[in-house]
Amino acid sequence: IDLDANSEVTVVSGATEALFAAVHCCVSPGDEVIMFDPSYDAYDPIVRLAGGVPVHIQLKASEGFRIDWAELARKITPQTRAIMVNTPHNPTGSVWSMEDLEAFADIVKGTNMLIISDEVYEHIIFDNVPHLSVATRPVLAERSFVVSSFGKTTHTTGWKIGYVCAPAEMTIELRK
Repeated sequence: IDLDANSEVTVVSGATEALFAAVHCCVSPGDEVIMFDPSYDAYDPIVRLAGGVPVHIQLKASEGFRIDWAELARKITPQTRAIMVNTPHNPTGSVWSMEDLEAFADIVKGTNMLIISDEVYEHIIFDNVPHLSVATRPVLAERSFVVSSFGKTTHTTGWKIGYVCAPAEMTIELRK
């Protein structure tokens, strides 16, 4: 993915700070943020601290912890501001396919919804399944904060060094 390091990449004090900044730069009181459970325990309180309303969708073990795209489409309302996703998924290990990216792109196309994509486990995958970032699809990339972590990648989580990749105009808001 071709990015401008000066205007589209922001290094922060860990991925949790990156998630916090992404939510707080775009979520206003009353805005809904959809997230999938099980999820990182910081997602819900980060959204609530911004005045947002977390909307939870349960991932089902019987379905391989895959997102039910029809259910996601039904949960979207005029108040939906953002969707938080996580791939590779913690704690289940499920990884999105190209079909998942296409389904997600179809849902958000033509909307003003933003995506906060937690991809901190991008290098910790199994069974030779490739990680496919939301940033690989233009309709997703143009509205996504992609959160990554040097600490997770290098197995030095105590270092708390993360980064966010986002379009320049979104990065300006994130950095505020």
